[in-house]
Amino acid sequence: MKILILILIFAFAGCQSSKIDYNFTFFKWNMKESYYLKFNSSDTLYYISSLPLEQKNSFTILKKEDKKEIQNVLDSITFPENKILFESDVNDGTTYAFNLKREKEIQKLKVHGRFAGPKQFWIFGERLDEIIRRYQFIPTDKKIDLTEIDSMVINNVKFLEQ
Repeated sequence: MKILILILIFAFAGCQSSKIDYNFTFFKWNMKESYYLKFNSSDTLYYISSLPLEQKNSFTILKKEDKKEIQNVLDSITFPENKILFESDVNDGTTYAFNLKREKEIQKLKVHGRFAGPKQFWIFGERLDEIIRRYQFIPTDKKIDLTEIDSMVINNVKFLEQ
């Protein structure tokens, strides 16, 4: 009986897939909106509005399908060598920034315009935008660490008092 239990324990331990831990941050900016998304292998997705008049943090619990979709993309997406890609003739437009920490490896990409950078990143950014539009986000006072991605995005402008 003890041997059967040991065999079952080893069988279940051997069948479990090795889960990759992610720390993923996404940033979107255009003339209408500016926000961050933070995802870290759990089912919680954090939304951080970065517009000056509505800075707030909130979260939602992802459905299994949406969590799996995000994880599948993060498992398969390939970051290019060049970390910042802009269209040369675009002044306004949408900027996406991606920061992925997978185990000990950090990968980053910032794209601006519509055709700069790999198309898979534009599709992923649009898909993330679609996913968050389907959820209600709950406000939270939790501080979200954006240090890794903030070095890539435009820093907040501080106005001097006169």
